[in-house]
Amino acid sequence: MPRVELDRIDGAVALSSLRPENVSVRGDEAMIELRLSADHDIELYFPTSGGAVEPEWLGLASDVLTHLAGMDNEVQRVSSEERARSGYHSRNYEGELAYITLAGSDVVVLHYFGTGVNTEWDERFVRTDGQWVRVKSAEPL
Repeated sequence: MPRVELDRIDGAVALSSLRPENVSVRGDEAMIELRLSADHDIELYFPTSGGAVEPEWLGLASDVLTHLAGMDNEVQRVSSEERARSGYHSRNYEGELAYITLAGSDVVVLHYFGTGVNTEWDERFVRTDGQWVRVKSAEPL
């Protein structure tokens, strides 16, 4: 099986940016720009109620960022397994985190874009007993 690049993302470095004054609101959606490293910025999206930034969403964002390395490691593991199973060139499975969407109080979607080929895909995680578990694409939420 091809080598998996682990711990390539450290969401904890962006925790200090999770402040209401850093949030941009447009309609019923909020967005905050986060720097994960010198050459990797992402956006994090979450709903608002009447344009107000609710502390619960920032708390959820904090939990996601705290666990982001493990979540990305799981995406890399699954991609590596699929790459080995398919027999396609590894560039078909190389991707980088583009942005994050908080889809519910215990649901997050990591959006990736291909770095080797022109593609993008979503990876959905559900928080269960304090752990973020990847939901297979065929599994309903």
